[in-house]
Amino acid sequence: MAVKLTRFVQLDKKMEEKNNKIRKDSEALRDFLNQFEGHDKTYWITQIADGCMVPRYTVLNWARGLSRIQALYKLRIEEVVGQQIFDRITEPA
Repeated sequence: MAVKLTRFVQLDKKMEEKNNKIRKDSEALRDFLNQFEGHDKTYWITQIADGCMVPRYTVLNWARGLSRIQALYKLRIEEVVGQQIFDRITEPA
């Protein structure tokens, strides 16, 4: 019984690390978008969506932390906006 419980604790820690990474990335994108208001914010959401070739609601989901931003999209977002937004920690494949 103790062995199974230990395994669940390990899985729980991995999920927590993954959720923290998603949260950090979404906060970084949200902070970038929140510096704009109105039409400017809409413009950047549309530019990011067009640059990543995803629908606008995907960008909004990323900013709200509802889905993970994949590494390729992070690079493309930074290329579109012209500045570094995300931490440069290497991610496992």
